[in-house]
Amino acid sequence: MGSYNIIVKTEEIRRRVQEGDYSAAQKIMDTIPLRKVKNIADLGLFTDIYIQNERYDEAMELLNRIYKKSKTRRTLYQMVYASIGRKNIADAERFLAEYEQAAPNDFNIYIFRYKIDKLKKEPYIILIDSLKKLKNHTYMEKWAYELAKLYYKAEMEKECIRECSDLILWFGEGSYVEKAKILKAYYSGEVDKDEIIESLKNRAMKTSEATDTQSQEDEQDTDEDKALSEEDKVLDEESPDMGEDNDLSTVHETIEDEIEDAVSLTLHEGPEDRVLDELAENVGKDVEEFMTTGQSDIYKPPTEEEAGTDMDIYKFIKTENKNEDLEKLEKLAENLGVDIYQIFGNFLHVVSIQKQLARCLELIMSKHTKSVQMIITGAPCSGKTTLAKDIAIFLNRTGKLKTSRIAKISAIKLNEIDILSMKEELRNSCLVIENASDLKKPTIDKLLELIKYFHGEIAVIFEENKKNMNKVFRQCPKLMELFKNRIHLPAYTEEDLLGFAYSYIFLREYKIQPLAHSVLKDGVRKIIESSEKEKRLENISKYVQNAMTSADLRTGKQLPKLAAEGRLADVDVLSLLPEDFTYEITT
Repeated sequence: MGSYNIIVKTEEIRRRVQEGDYSAAQKIMDTIPLRKVKNIADLGLFTDIYIQNERYDEAMELLNRIYKKSKTRRTLYQMVYASIGRKNIADAERFLAEYEQAAPNDFNIYIFRYKIDKLKKEPYIILIDSLKKLKNHTYMEKWAYELAKLYYKAEMEKECIRECSDLILWFGEGSYVEKAKILKAYYSGEVDKDEIIESLKNRAMKTSEATDTQSQEDEQDTDEDKALSEEDKVLDEESPDMGEDNDLSTVHETIEDEIEDAVSLTLHEGPEDRVLDELAENVGKDVEEFMTTGQSDIYKPPTEEEAGTDMDIYKFIKTENKNEDLEKLEKLAENLGVDIYQIFGNFLHVVSIQKQLARCLELIMSKHTKSVQMIITGAPCSGKTTLAKDIAIFLNRTGKLKTSRIAKISAIKLNEIDILSMKEELRNSCLVIENASDLKKPTIDKLLELIKYFHGEIAVIFEENKKNMNKVFRQCPKLMELFKNRIHLPAYTEEDLLGFAYSYIFLREYKIQPLAHSVLKDGVRKIIESSEKEKRLENISKYVQNAMTSADLRTGKQLPKLAAEGRLADVDVLSLLPEDFTYEITT
């Protein structure tokens, strides 16, 4: 196959990956002689596709080629992931040790440690320790439920019930919450084996009926239709076999056997995982995240470490908006040993925010106060939650809080929860309350009691608009004294919105070529003219993201040719050109 055909197919593969269609990308990739592919970026892309399709041996072959030339954090992450997929414990341990040196603060280290120890069949207490460390770093519902199951298997009844209760309280609803409710109910005797079996039987019967209906419909299909249907079919490995050789009674027996195994603890992972998951899927809902810092365990190509202080974001903000407030922030950051541009780079180009941020951070870090409570006001979609996350990171990095964990909840939902019963779960967390004016007086009293109890070991952030927040102050004057740190996100000007576009580009380590500046400005102006005020910031971020995607595709097409000609230095991989800003503007 010629190099031109490889380039064309590689570009098509990138498009399929961006659409999330890794199966189609794999089919195209299988037609490429990978031994002819030399470009590191393309090999990394192909590795991601192999991993997504669980072809770990082939992924590792490519990774070994990449590893000889590039031992980046990204490569090491992939090598640990693929080694675990291959069940190669020695390789997984070796590459994890290297990854820990490259990314010592990454929470994925605890997940990798847990998975490796699980392959080694380490005692439950070892596995539990890894997930407890993960929980202290970042609280994610999937791994919280996994921790609860470990407690169950280890016959640690109180810990299991407590972990299930924590998960239910923190996340409120979703598939893992439903699973936790089932496990808690079963363990505490609220539901018995027969009830679980009956629920599973009902599910099995519905599935069987659906299968029979589909079989009848398939009899009218052509041979071509059947072939396509088989190619596209996705089998659920965790579901009971519903093949034509199994009648419903056999299915019932299979489920009963699984339940019997589920209630008898073993030293290895048992079918109780499948049983609980099966039942929970039947009543599960779409997950509405309560904790905003959680991430799923679905494999995603990792990003590189944050760049150093020579990024264009620093030059952009310092050059354009240098003033007394920015100098105060720089001096404060220098004294604290943190990077103010990295933490608050999304907002530092807005002069009014600089002033408010300088005042609040100085007050927070004052030796004469332990008040870290804050109010962020502004219009919908003005960036209130993004700023709240940045504040949580700042509090953690400056030692005010031991974690950067965030719990976000609406005021209406908080009114229904006994917040005082969650004291220890909330310690050293940042509690973000959306639409704070909906808080009822008893809830406000409990919040005040909680803040007093922790004496600086919790940060509460109210999100509201200015008018409604003033009503809350009139109803509860005590809040005015306690919530002294206040930032109002203003109605953004055209210049502010353009600054957000530049910040979005620079913080993601892209550059913009001189000729593209006017195109970007025109695009932002059109968005402002055609979008509702609350949609402008969101649409600008989409517009810039589309430009980055275009640049990625263009670069992917250029690299193989330039590499073959020995002219890799002629292309700036992360540069945005005028033609990259040609995508339709979402309004």
